[in-house]
Amino acid sequence: MTPLRSFVLASTLALASASALLMPGGALAQEASPQTESPAVREIEVVVDRGYKPVRIEVDEGERVRLKFVRREYTPCTREVLLPSLNIRQELPPNKPVIVELPPLKAGDVEFQCGMKMVRGTLVVTPRKG
Repeated sequence: MTPLRSFVLASTLALASASALLMPGGALAQEASPQTESPAVREIEVVVDRGYKPVRIEVDEGERVRLKFVRREYTPCTREVLLPSLNIRQELPPNKPVIVELPPLKAGDVEFQCGMKMVRGTLVVTPRKG
C-alpha cells in the first residue's frame, strides 16, 4: 500500500469515528447534552419489632423519602402502619419489606403509628436552609 493510500484510509477512518461520536446519541453528544436528573430518593428502613426502629427519623423539608417497613413480629397491633396527617394506611405482612412512598413534606413533625395507635414513631422534617 502506498503512503498516499494509507493516509487516505487513515483519514477516512478518523472522520467516520469522529462523526459517530458527535452525532445525536453518540458518546460525546450525550455528555454535552444537559442532564435533567430527578433528585435522589432517600430510602429509610424501619424495623417493626416491639416498636419502630428507628423511632425518630430526621428528613429535610421537600426531600424525596420512601420508608421501607420490615415487620419482624406477628402481633396484631403492628399489622398496619398509619400516617394520619398524610392519609396513608399500609398493611405490613410479617417478614416482607413494604415500601411507603411519601410526598414532599413540609417542616414539622409527621407521626406514624400502628393501627391501634399504641406503637408510634415520628418523622422530624427540618426546614430548608437559605
